[in-house]
Formats: sequence, C-alpha cells, structure tokens
Amino acid sequence: MNSKVVVTQIKRELWENKVSFVNTPLIISLLVLALALGMTLYMTKFSHGTIADFHYSFVNSADNTQLQTPPPVEVVDQSKNEPKKFNVITSVASDPTAFNGFILGVMYTNCVLLFLIFSIVLGTYSLRCLFDDRKNRDILFWRSMPVSETTNVLVKLTMLLFVAPIIILILNFIVTVITFFAGLIFLGFSGIGLSYLLSSAVKGGSFYIPFQIFYELIFSLLMLMPVIGFAFFASAFARKTPFFTFASPLVLVLADKIFNAVFGINIGVIDMFAVYGRAINNTKAAFILQQSFVFHSSMILPLVVCIGIGALFIGCAIWMRNNRYEI
Repeated sequence: MNSKVVVTQIKRELWENKVSFVNTPLIISLLVLALALGMTLYMTKFSHGTIADFHYSFVNSADNTQLQTPPPVEVVDQSKNEPKKFNVITSVASDPTAFNGFILGVMYTNCVLLFLIFSIVLGTYSLRCLFDDRKNRDILFWRSMPVSETTNVLVKLTMLLFVAPIIILILNFIVTVITFFAGLIFLGFSGIGLSYLLSSAVKGGSFYIPFQIFYELIFSLLMLMPVIGFAFFASAFARKTPFFTFASPLVLVLADKIFNAVFGINIGVIDMFAVYGRAINNTKAAFILQQSFVFHSSMILPLVVCIGIGALFIGCAIWMRNNRYEI
C-alpha cells in the first residue's frame, strides 16, 4: 500500500468530514479553556460562598493513588455582614496537589466532551461512510481513480481507530499545556513559587494522563472492532438505511428468546453476546475515565478474537465494495 496514497486519502477524509473530526472538537476545547478561565476569575474575585464549594478529587492513573484536597481552609470574613469568598490562590497554596488537580479537572472536562462528540461521530461515520458514496454515485468516480476499494475502506477505518484518537490526544495535551502555563502566570503573580507549581504538575502526572487516555482509547476501540466492523458491513450492504441492517442482531436475540421459551431450543445468539459482554466488562477500566487500566495477559485472547471478528466484517465490506456497489 502506497504511503502517499494513504496520506492523501486521509487528508481527503479530513477535508470531507472537517466539521466532525476537526472543527467541532477544536471549538469544544476552546470553550472548555474559556470556561475554566472564567470560572477561575469568578471564584477568585467575584463568587460568594465557602471554600468547600471548590473540591478536587481524582485518581492518578500512573500510580492509582487517590488524591484529594485537605479539609477546607478557613477564610477570614472581611466583615460580619459579608459572606465568605472562595479563593483559588488560597486553595493551591494550602494543598500541593490542588494545582495538578485543577489542570486535570480542565483536561478531563475537555476529554469527556470530546468523547461525547467522538461517540456520535463513531456511530454516524461508520454507518454512513460506505453508504453515502454509493447513494450519491460518488463511488463511480473513486472507482475510476488508481485507488483500490481495500485502501478506501481501510483508510476510513483508520480515521476511527487512529486519526480521531490522535486528534483527541493533541487537543487534550494542548488544553493541559495551556492550563498549566496560564496557571503558572496567574498563580505566579499571586506569590506562589514556581517550583511549588512545577512539582505539583510533574508529580501529579498532568502531562502523562493525556497519553494514558490515548492508549486506553485505542485499546477500547480495538475491543469494539466487532461493532465497528459490523457497522462498516451494514454501511456497505444496506440499500436504504444502514441502521436497520446494523440493528438486525436484535431480531436474532428476540428469535433466540422465542425459540428458547416456546420450543426449548437455544440458538446461542444470547450466549454469544453474553461472552462478548463479559470480555468488555473485564476490560471496562479502559472505557472509564479516571480508572487505572493495566493490560494483563488474560486480555490477549479476547483482544485477538475481537480484532479477528471485526476484520472478518471489514473483509466482507471490502468484497461488497468490489462486487456490488449499486443502490
């Protein structure tokens, strides 16, 4: 496979899906940064209430150590009639982990929103990418180009398995870096030592966590290969709506229940989904943010099986692209 062709195809996919893969995630990250800055300024100078309203709690994925802020710091009232004001500077100065917690809090907020967007993109893109160009007859143009259908399908799969996670990694890391330097400037001018802030971020793993999330995202997507592969198959197979083809296993589940209840016959569909569900449950830490995920040798077989089943569906989608593409 020609690397230049692959790069060109990826650029084409990014251009055609720029809103889903680039623009929307970028806007989300900018909004998170703006919101974090606004909330910091508000809580520092304008908000009223007790310091207990501001709380960091997270799990460091590097060493699985639970970090929390200490009990609320007493805030001296300026007057008896004036409510207590929360001060970010006071919180960071009183707790060495608070600065790292603030950085991770902003990054995790960004990550959750990006995951939400990516989940929508994962569903819509995988179901529509091979269907729309057949429906719009664009496939006739691409078949005239010196690019095989195998390359086309694998590039679209690469968009979901690697390109989207890399975009999430880049945005998470950028948000982390901007938050870190903004915090250094803001808190540094407030009298908190630079070494104190650097120690908090380095020891807390602020710059490590985005890469940990990237690794977990790649693993979780590989575990979801049967679902992604079947979605590609449905997209290549469907003549009207790929979703109905994608939802067809539900009919088999219903038939399995009916046969089992009426005739006492077990087709095995529910058992098969139960096995897959247990495999996902055993690796659920990779799907959940702020949980430490460690790969074990017992996960190798389920991972290989999931990749194999997904590859089988992808192979069927490629065969259909080469042999039947009319609507």
